[in-house]
Amino acid sequence: MIKDIEYFLEKEEEFCKEHPDYGELCYDEEIEEMSEVGINDRNNFLSDRTISEYYSHIKNPLGNEDAYGFTEAQKVFFRMFHAKDSVLFRDDYYYEGKTEVVQNMLDTLDSAIALAPRNTNSLLYRFCVDHDRADMQEGDIITFPYNLTCTNYDWEQSDCRNVYVITPLQDGNTKARNLFEIYMHGDEMQVNFLRGTSFVVTKVEATEGTEFKKFYLEEIA
Repeated sequence: MIKDIEYFLEKEEEFCKEHPDYGELCYDEEIEEMSEVGINDRNNFLSDRTISEYYSHIKNPLGNEDAYGFTEAQKVFFRMFHAKDSVLFRDDYYYEGKTEVVQNMLDTLDSAIALAPRNTNSLLYRFCVDHDRADMQEGDIITFPYNLTCTNYDWEQSDCRNVYVITPLQDGNTKARNLFEIYMHGDEMQVNFLRGTSFVVTKVEATEGTEFKKFYLEEIA
C-alpha cells in the first residue's frame, strides 16, 4: 500500500530526533580532518528535512501533474526525482541496505511513474554515468531494481560515455513511461522504466577510438 505524505513527514521527524547531532562538525581521525556527523549515513537526507522542503513547494504544479491525479507524496518524490536528489531513488545508492522509509519512497515514485503515458518509441537511449553497469556480456539477462532513466532522442554522446541502446517491448506492453509528457525537464525528453524491468543484452559493441561501449538491450516481459 502506498503511503501518504504524513507517513514520510513523521518518519523524517523521528529520524531527526534519533540523530540530533547529524550535520554537526567533528574531527574524523580516519581522514584526519573535520567532517560532518552522519555524512556516511545514506539516510542523512532525512536529517536535512529534504522531504519537508520539497513538500513546501507542491502548491505550485510541476508541469501538468495535476492532470494525472498525483497524491501529495507522489508530487514530492516526482520533484525530488527531477532534481539534485534523484540519486536517492537508486537502490545501489544504499550500499548498507534500504530502510522501510526508503523502500516506501521508491515504491511511491514507481507508482507515480506508472501513471505517465506509455512509451511507443522503437529505440530508447541511456547515456551512462559512472555508477551505471558496464560489465554486461552478450546474452546476459539484466534486471534494473530502480527506475531506469533514458530518452527517446539520440544525443550522440558515445564518444564520451557508455551508452545503452534499448529496444522496448511494442504493442503497448513496455514498462517505459514518458515522463516528459507530464513535465519537460529541460530538453531531456525523459523516459523511465518501471522498477524491476528486465532486458536481454543482445550485443556489446566497442566505440571506435574510445574506451567506451554500446550495450544493446531488448526489454523482455
